[in-house]
Amino acid sequence: MLVKHPTQLTNIDEINKQLKILHDIEYAVDKSTIVGVTDRQGNITYVNDLFCELTQYSREELIGKTHNIINSGYHTKEFFKEMWKTIGQGNIWTGEIKNKRKDGSYYWVHATIVPFLNEKAIPYQYISFRTDITKEKLLEEEVIKSNENYRLIAENSVNLISLITVEGTVDYVSPSFEKILHYDLQSLEKSNFFPLIHPSDLETFKKELQSFLKNKQPLDCEFRILSKEEEYIDVEAVVSTIEDTQSRFSKDLILIVMRDISKRKVIEKKIHHLAYHDSLTGFPNRRSFMNQLRNELLDRKKSKQGISILFIDLDNFKNINDQLGHDIGDSILKKAADNIRNVIRPTDLAARMGGDEFIVMLKNIKSQDETNEIVSQILSNFRASINVDGEDYVVTCSIGVANFPEHGESAEDLIKNAGNALARVKSGTKNDFMVFNKTIEHQSIERRLLENAFRIALKEEQFYLEYQPKMDMKNERIMGMEALVRWNHPDLGMIPPGKFISLAEETGLIIPLGEWILFEGCRQAKQWQEKGLENLIVSINVSIRQLEDPHFIDKLKRVLEETKLTPKYLELELTESVLADIQNTISILQEIREMGVQVSVDDFGTGYSSLSYIKHLPIDTLKIDASFVRDIHVNEESRAIVRAIIHIANSIGLKVIAEGIELQDQAKELCTEGCKFGQGYYYSRPLKVEAFEKFIQKSSITT
Repeated sequence: MLVKHPTQLTNIDEINKQLKILHDIEYAVDKSTIVGVTDRQGNITYVNDLFCELTQYSREELIGKTHNIINSGYHTKEFFKEMWKTIGQGNIWTGEIKNKRKDGSYYWVHATIVPFLNEKAIPYQYISFRTDITKEKLLEEEVIKSNENYRLIAENSVNLISLITVEGTVDYVSPSFEKILHYDLQSLEKSNFFPLIHPSDLETFKKELQSFLKNKQPLDCEFRILSKEEEYIDVEAVVSTIEDTQSRFSKDLILIVMRDISKRKVIEKKIHHLAYHDSLTGFPNRRSFMNQLRNELLDRKKSKQGISILFIDLDNFKNINDQLGHDIGDSILKKAADNIRNVIRPTDLAARMGGDEFIVMLKNIKSQDETNEIVSQILSNFRASINVDGEDYVVTCSIGVANFPEHGESAEDLIKNAGNALARVKSGTKNDFMVFNKTIEHQSIERRLLENAFRIALKEEQFYLEYQPKMDMKNERIMGMEALVRWNHPDLGMIPPGKFISLAEETGLIIPLGEWILFEGCRQAKQWQEKGLENLIVSINVSIRQLEDPHFIDKLKRVLEETKLTPKYLELELTESVLADIQNTISILQEIREMGVQVSVDDFGTGYSSLSYIKHLPIDTLKIDASFVRDIHVNEESRAIVRAIIHIANSIGLKVIAEGIELQDQAKELCTEGCKFGQGYYYSRPLKVEAFEKFIQKSSITT
């Protein structure tokens, strides 16, 4: 019987704790706020249950539609034009909207629309948070009709309602000021309203109020208001005027209806943090770092103050994950982040790029010696042992350095050149650093020869495909196959994919190679269908470089037309690294799925932060990384991670397939955890066409 080590239990608890935080946030948002997500064209891509309940439409009726489906016709075209202008420029829009339910009845919501921006500061989707304010609007109408009726209703409202003069003198406050803010009502009615507003918000509020009084345009705003205990709460306010016929002021009064949004602010802050930070280390993520770096470079165009980019990679970290497990690996990554954080200055910025890669921006660098001193201190910190749960581990790092402006004036060039310098260190002794120089740009003789041979191989068709079966593990029936490219050089023999695929990625040759793989895989799948194998789905790996090709969709359509393969029998596999830059690829993934082609995420599970937003991605399948499968039958941590991935996938309607299955015990454990599909050497190695057909003859085909 396996005895669980205390550190294993602790690591499982940490995983479960992170998952619980994600579930709690999702639960809090779904239960308290009406949420809708649209793409940049305005098409609805997600709604929660409260959205459906309020509109009376089902989720199926809403997804794919625009908000015209609930348009009441109340607002002018200029209203929506101004709204789209605001969010299209990347700014948050707030306001009140009158909509229409499915049964024709009307309702009002207060909406906050948050644009999510890609690295080019262009919105790629919009998330709206709505609150049903139909009752409040009815209250306001009653106020206009009768101040006496207004007071009666206001006394029973949970909103903070006040009547003030232009100078801020209070004429009336609702009982909710006592219930929520704990003030004595009589003392408030003899005071001024403005000192209750946070000093940082007051000037803006007064300016907006003056503009409102002058132009009579609707005013919706947010500010912080002081409680009796001298603590501020966030409120959103609707401001209007009301004719005064009874008060001592003998002039029109300003009606301010405020709603406590403190809880929503906390949730929004947490969501924003998750979107721009790495949940493991607390560092900014790649998206956040790139945005800040670009902004810094814009500021430096005139001053030319120095910036150094440090690209940091842990040495031999994969061995730690493989031998000690991902939980120990994660603990080491946290300590690695501390090593970096403890050296850089308060003005500098460190981020996690993904996996075991970190990047640092050193600002206002005066000389190379200053950069070298910081780099040397980071290397020194890493040479000391890292203690995790009482055990010492020595994990060194390698660093590549690029300086602005001599090594590049754009964010992309600086990171690329720092990466080139890092690659040179990694190919040598490691545990060192190198500053980028022109000689690094020159490729080695072997690399140049291999690249030339690759180009010739494309012309002479030296590549071919092998197919590895994908199995329904419960009944061991084949349900598809993954197409894997092989290179048989006439002189050098078989060249490992790990050697030429990375070369293809770096040189851009992956685009013509990928197009050939796509065509050949679809052609072969169609040929097998004509032989009676109608239900097999062929999976083909597609790199991020291919997705960035502006003609990729046209090429995909042309391949399907020429091979006559029905789109539903094609699946494109993407590595999990696509999640790090999903804002730039989500639209093309949506186009792919609209064609009927399936999309899966390969090597899933190596980046836990992806779990928080996987449900928003246009994908069909998650492919569990082989590193978790390798020891799932003996390692409780790997089992817990696989269980979590399967649970989340099932909850949002995604299929799950495990790769790298080599043992019967692994297959049994995966089935026990609810994984239905798998592939690996336990079932079959990748096979040439003839061998694959023989394998099929021995297997039952999924119907």
